[in-house]
Amino acid sequence: MRLRADAALLLVTIVWGSSFIVVKNVIRDSPPLAFLFFRFVVATALCGALALRRPRSPGLLRDGAIIGLLLAGGMTCQVLGQLETTASKAAFLTGLSVVMTPFAAFARTRRLPSLENAAGITLAGLGFLLLTFPGGAGPINRGDVLVFVCAIIFAFYIVEISLRTRSHDALWLTTMQLAVVMVCAAVLGAVFRIAGAGFELRPLVWEGTFLRSVLYLGTIGTVGTFVTQTWAQGHMSATHAAIIFALEPVWAALLAAWLLGERMGVTGWWGGGLVLVGIVISELNFRRVRAVPSRTN
Repeated sequence: MRLRADAALLLVTIVWGSSFIVVKNVIRDSPPLAFLFFRFVVATALCGALALRRPRSPGLLRDGAIIGLLLAGGMTCQVLGQLETTASKAAFLTGLSVVMTPFAAFARTRRLPSLENAAGITLAGLGFLLLTFPGGAGPINRGDVLVFVCAIIFAFYIVEISLRTRSHDALWLTTMQLAVVMVCAAVLGAVFRIAGAGFELRPLVWEGTFLRSVLYLGTIGTVGTFVTQTWAQGHMSATHAAIIFALEPVWAALLAAWLLGERMGVTGWWGGGLVLVGIVISELNFRRVRAVPSRTN
């Protein structure tokens, strides 16, 4: 069962990696929060239909609302951040949620992060600086900051979903999360439109890319991945899930180079590499490694 859960999360990272490319293409010409709303309308309707005859457990509304608000905050920061940053950079910055997960867990459970976690976040932090200063100077892009905030929110999301998913049906809990994101996207989209935000006042053109993207991300990219994640994380710890999530920016960077022609440059790739090394180190157990006896012939 653990191997199945690991394999399921691996597939999730591939789909999520592709989502950065899909979103980047859509929000070049379409209102981002409107896109987020319609994506989650499709996802909520589909997941709700699948969950309709399944049993509901006590506390479902409360846990779904808490996890859903975290998901809504992360998704909103991510889609708005991608207005001003590249798909590959957004993926690596989102990946920082992995090294932040043990610190989010400390805030939740009061268990101190390990030496490995501290070393990992230090390396990942250096990688973040290289990613956000690809030319070696200049101010941090607003999109980079928003995606960084997204990573912090997702760290708490990973912890909360691991703590709250075991007592609920995966489909019902996912439906509740998706419905909360849908409502939040609608409200925020209306607020930005009233405020006259240019990106949200763009015309909504259903033909072509927008419709295909809504259907892909609303079905496979949302319902498929979140149901799978909710089920899989019921069979593993938050930190175990986090190390698998580290593969997401790798897929995104490869797909962005292939489909979008994005080039991160030498400094950017060093930054991304440090983020990934930090993620791996944060999941190692130095004491266990030292305790393994050397092999002799």
